[in-house]
Amino acid sequence: MRSQPDQVIPRLNELLVRVRRPFDMVAQGLVAFLVTQLLRDHVDALWRYSYFAGITLVLALQFLLHARFRLDPRRREFERAVNWRRLFGAAYCLNGLLLGAILAATLIAPRTEETMLALLCIMGMVVSGTLTVAAHLPLSGLIGVPAILPSILLMAWRGDRASLILALVGVVLLALLAAFAWRLNRYFSRGALLVGRLRATLRERDRASEAAQETESRLRSILDTAPFPIVVVRRRDGGFLYSNRPAAELFGIAVGVEAIRSRLDPAHHARIFGGSDANQEFQLITARGMVIWATMAAVPMRYAEEESALVVVNDITARRTSEVKLREVEQRLLDAVSAIPDGVALFGPDQKLLICNHAYAGIIGLAPDAARGLSHIDVCAASVRARPLPAEAGVQTDYAAWTAERIRIFDAARGEPHIFYDTRDRCWLQIRDFRLSDGGTASLITDISELKRRERDLHAANESLGKQAEELAARTETLETARRTAIKALQEAEFANRAKSQFLAHMSHELRTPLNAIIGFSEIMALQLLGSSGVPQYDRYAGDILAAGRHLLAVIDDILDLSKVEAGKMKLHLAEVPWSRLKADCLTLVRPLAADRLVQLVGPTDFDGLPITADERLAKQMLVNLLTNAVKYTPSGGRVTFYPEIREDGGVSLVVEDTGVGMSPADIGKALEPFGQVDSALVSQMRGTGLGLPLVKSLIELHKGQLEIDSERGRGTCVKLHFPVEPAGPVERLTP
Repeated sequence: MRSQPDQVIPRLNELLVRVRRPFDMVAQGLVAFLVTQLLRDHVDALWRYSYFAGITLVLALQFLLHARFRLDPRRREFERAVNWRRLFGAAYCLNGLLLGAILAATLIAPRTEETMLALLCIMGMVVSGTLTVAAHLPLSGLIGVPAILPSILLMAWRGDRASLILALVGVVLLALLAAFAWRLNRYFSRGALLVGRLRATLRERDRASEAAQETESRLRSILDTAPFPIVVVRRRDGGFLYSNRPAAELFGIAVGVEAIRSRLDPAHHARIFGGSDANQEFQLITARGMVIWATMAAVPMRYAEEESALVVVNDITARRTSEVKLREVEQRLLDAVSAIPDGVALFGPDQKLLICNHAYAGIIGLAPDAARGLSHIDVCAASVRARPLPAEAGVQTDYAAWTAERIRIFDAARGEPHIFYDTRDRCWLQIRDFRLSDGGTASLITDISELKRRERDLHAANESLGKQAEELAARTETLETARRTAIKALQEAEFANRAKSQFLAHMSHELRTPLNAIIGFSEIMALQLLGSSGVPQYDRYAGDILAAGRHLLAVIDDILDLSKVEAGKMKLHLAEVPWSRLKADCLTLVRPLAADRLVQLVGPTDFDGLPITADERLAKQMLVNLLTNAVKYTPSGGRVTFYPEIREDGGVSLVVEDTGVGMSPADIGKALEPFGQVDSALVSQMRGTGLGLPLVKSLIELHKGQLEIDSERGRGTCVKLHFPVEPAGPVERLTP
């Protein structure tokens, strides 16, 4: 902020220009002309005209300075104001010198009526000029002192009584002018300071008003751009004092004069000012006739000096619509679950029962509505209460142990089956629990009484077949001797060297000839080509001999193939085999076994157009061996999947995955040995020869490929046949 002198000088310049007007300059010029006319008989004409010309030029100079000052945009700058004061001082000093000269000439002239009248006019001009520029006290001195002081000195020098009196009058006049000029200067200076302060105050108020208006404008802009309706409602009569654009569209508030006449609906007025719950949901009819769901939040305030409320309207129509749709979806889900014959229940992440169908509710002994909201532990307790005591049911069921096991399986929720006997309904039930994506649990109860009956029948049939097999073994000593001989040969081949393998390869004809005779004769007997034997049991025995012979022939074929590979006698016939044909052949051969084992066999169709560069017969043999092992060692209800896989190096791998019993690392090494057997309850039921994996390993290595096995007990097995990028030999083109 500028100091006080910096503020005063520019304002005094402004005041000087306003007080010393062009009218004063014209009046002084006219008075000067009058003086020259009054002194025409007492003062030389040259002197008079020179004075008039000089005073006219000085007055013109003053007028031009004042005009230029008003046009100067920088006149309020301190340095600029000082320069202007200097220019004004020079002009008014010339004015004072000219007045002093004419005054002295008048005093020297003879004292007549004309000279006295001229003297009064000159003194009037001196007084007028001195006081009109009193805004700048130095300028008053530059006019008054040069105009009067020379005359005082002249009269004092003349020394006569009249001259001395005139000198004394001049001194008094000069003193009075100085006093009046000083007082006027004080008045002007204080007035200038007061005006400056007033202007500063007004400017500050203007700036504050502009800031307030800008703030109000920004606030209105923010409220107008808000996506939700906002209004200010007068408490007295519900009149709208302000509304943003969404509110105007919602309530149909007009603009301009009509906006003042808009009123809030009395029901909404009571809701806002009656202390209602802000979260209360209600229906609202918009200006366009649409019905929406909304909530209102009101804040008391004063607006335009009136009791009012700021009201925010929240449109919740979309949320209400979503809630209705959600209830419809829940009802559809409940209807779909109720239509399932098995017991189905959904538990939340907190293990509270959300929904269940009538089958589930009937099993646990509660109504669906009564069961909803119970924890899983309470559901187990209700199920136990609905069952008779073990002594009454004639069983030895431990309900506490059953509850503990049920809670353990439910908490794990891995799909593990929990099978138990229902002592109330006299049936076998299976419960499986699955974890949902939101952390909840789905429970499925299935009646497996029929499966249990079939299992018992199958077990009885197996026992009957075992007895028949024992009888058949006792009556076919020759075939058993041949089988023991073949097994002994296979066991010796496991530890034989390359020479023994070559020997076995050469002995293929000698081993197959008697076995083919056994198979042929038993087939003739089984088909009764030469007539009936008359004894039905002999016909069944012939069929069993035929099946055992064919199995033995397959074992010998595997042994011979393994021997050929080890002896280097196996030749590859490489070709680009379509995966679709390879997959179809394997499915045809393995699907009956999978169906018998109740195992799902899946071959995706994503890569049906992919060619596999391999020996078609050997590739089919490797895949069939792997698929057969996977099906045999996968429990019922499991899954076996096989598909091709393109590696990063561009090569192709054939993958066989199962959900079977799996193997440990030690078991994998044992299974890759010829005649190696893995110890497992399920494996023991499906005992093989132990040549499948060793033969597959030898055949893939014959292709210059690699066998990879990834397995874990209880988690299944994944076997990959990695065929090389570069084929192991020339590739033939197969006809489609």
